[in-house]
Amino acid sequence: MVSCKKTLWQICIVLGIVQAAIVFLCGQALGFSATMPTEKVSWHIQARQVSYENKRKLYIAENQVVITGGKTRLEADYVEFSDITKDAFAKGNVLFISGKDTITCKSMNVNLSSETGTISQGTIFIQDGNYYISGDKLRKTGAFTYDAEKGSITTCQGETPDWKITGKEIQVTVDGYGHASNAIFWAKKMPALYAPYFIFPAKTTRQTGLLMPMAGFSDDMGFEYQQPLFLALSDNTDATLYPHYMSDRGVMLSGEYRYVLSPESKGMMMMSYLDDDTIGDAADENQDYNISATPDRTNHDRYWLRMKSDQELGYGFNAKLDIDYVSDMDYLRTFGTGFAGFDSTDGAFEQMFGRDLDEADEEIRKNSLLVTKNWDAYSMNLQALWYDNVEARQTDTDDTTLQTLPSVEFFAARQQIGQTGLYYKMDSELKSFYRQDTTNTEITGRRADIHPVFYYPMKLGKAFFLEPYAGVRGTLWDADDFTDRDGDNSSARNRGLYEMGMDLSTTLNRVFTLDTNFAEKIQHKIVPRLEYNYIPFVDQEDLPYFDDIDDISEKNIITWSLTHTFTSRHTITDENGEESREYKELFWFRLSQGYDIRYEEDGDDAEDDPWQDLTFKYELNPLEYLRSNGTIAFDPNNSHFTKIQIGGTISDTRGDSLNMSYRYSKEYSHTWKTKISTNLVPDTLGAYYFVENDLEDQKTVETGIGIFINRPCWGVNLKFTDESADKSFAFMVNLKGIGEFGTK
Repeated sequence: MVSCKKTLWQICIVLGIVQAAIVFLCGQALGFSATMPTEKVSWHIQARQVSYENKRKLYIAENQVVITGGKTRLEADYVEFSDITKDAFAKGNVLFISGKDTITCKSMNVNLSSETGTISQGTIFIQDGNYYISGDKLRKTGAFTYDAEKGSITTCQGETPDWKITGKEIQVTVDGYGHASNAIFWAKKMPALYAPYFIFPAKTTRQTGLLMPMAGFSDDMGFEYQQPLFLALSDNTDATLYPHYMSDRGVMLSGEYRYVLSPESKGMMMMSYLDDDTIGDAADENQDYNISATPDRTNHDRYWLRMKSDQELGYGFNAKLDIDYVSDMDYLRTFGTGFAGFDSTDGAFEQMFGRDLDEADEEIRKNSLLVTKNWDAYSMNLQALWYDNVEARQTDTDDTTLQTLPSVEFFAARQQIGQTGLYYKMDSELKSFYRQDTTNTEITGRRADIHPVFYYPMKLGKAFFLEPYAGVRGTLWDADDFTDRDGDNSSARNRGLYEMGMDLSTTLNRVFTLDTNFAEKIQHKIVPRLEYNYIPFVDQEDLPYFDDIDDISEKNIITWSLTHTFTSRHTITDENGEESREYKELFWFRLSQGYDIRYEEDGDDAEDDPWQDLTFKYELNPLEYLRSNGTIAFDPNNSHFTKIQIGGTISDTRGDSLNMSYRYSKEYSHTWKTKISTNLVPDTLGAYYFVENDLEDQKTVETGIGIFINRPCWGVNLKFTDESADKSFAFMVNLKGIGEFGTK
């Protein structure tokens, strides 16, 4: 028997129904030329036989009747149309097409002016969403409303669909809601579920209303129910409320507000609050409610405020705001899933702004305001950075986290100086550093730094490229309460240093002609490169330290590298006969190593050996179904690898794939991940298996196996996951166009 720590089920019902405007009409027959405008639409009739009955003021068309007007087409065996009442009646093999939507029925009778009428023994097909609404008697009660007696709705084709929902009466308002009484869910010909009353959304545009609910049960939360409410505030703003009931914890209230003024001006803000019935201390009755390795949680009030915003300020200035403020260390991992959980919030921010949140277990969370201004060759950043130390705040201990309030950075991109062959670039900044609490070494203060670098590129003969460079760096500090090792407590400090170097390279090319389906030509490019970097030793022990700029290490290193690139070329001819060339990088790799001139070989003292790690980086993409990339670093002094990161995927045209990745780091990890996916029946039945092993501790971190069925109008996904002590099982059914439900 499978032991599962957590069992959840999600019931999601979503139905989108789009407009199927039904306009019925009459017109002009074959061999009879007449135009009859109704509602500014001219209708034309083609038929084997057309007549006009003066007494009833009706046009009567028979045999292969085709009526067209605007985007509407009506086909039938027999049609009557009154140009006085604007009533249209059609019977016999009726096919009605309006825009993307289609109606087939035995007979139909509709008034063109009021857009109301009846359809006998018919089916309405709505292309957007692939919906089929059928019934013995369908009524069009308005421009966008329908109802049906003894009707059904499905997204499956065929006389006996894989699934359908039937009701004694079904009412649908396009861009509104649908209702069904005495509703029955059918799997083929077998009734599976019954509901006395069933309501579903049928929205095609943004409207205020309830969204799909979520219900479940877990050991930590008890019984759960979440019911989002969407609020369409205006054309460019909306909000969503997420009440979340948990029987063991209480009611969490979450709200989300979004606005989009332009592609450069948009924002999203979310706030969640819970008066938690549980706490997280180490008592036996509460030990399940806090996460190991974090401080005991004694607070009942739990909250999370998060926000991202992009704003165009005018005159070329743009601002980006990021806020992430949470009550305690356990919150983000405890409430990781759900509508307002960490995972969905992180994904929404990444999708809308291209910026994600700090990891859920990160105890120091970044908050920032960045204002930028760009010119053709220059740029400026104004920024305030606040790192919220959640653990220090939660435990009420000293907080020495370094804050930057504010900073000004000015950059000059690489550019030529006048008409000379000399180029330069420059980085400069002015920063103010703040700490809530300070120590003898962790202090506050201000720093100004300017760093210009000058380049003089030149050719050596016809084959080599040489670029020497030289730069200077000047730094000023104004430190608060700083005393150096000599007892000097003056606040003003300064440092000056220089750097120099060169870059020598050449490029070798050769083109191979293949004239095959794989490639017409392949270019092999080799770039040998020799780089030299020098920074002299400067004593910096008497300087305050805020970040890496305050301690610039000396450098006297020669680095060699050899880069190989293989690029293919194809000629593509489009439908007009015009040719274009397509290039693809098949294989790229670089081998590099540095030699530190400061060190000399000293017997068996490998730490002082001048040779740095031999590093190999590559990207492999020769075929559509084969790709790989990786980095390998080898320490020649101790004859062992310091870093290995290799991953790759092999797939085929059926959709089968094998993905493997190997990660090794001398200090951190040693893991192997494998995932196998296969389409047992292409596009219909598939299975997958994944496993992650910790090779250092010789244990399995996570394994999982699943199977999925994908049909045109429904799907099933079964998954079992074993992650250390936590085992879970998921069973999800997806009724395409309606939603999904199951247990997880």
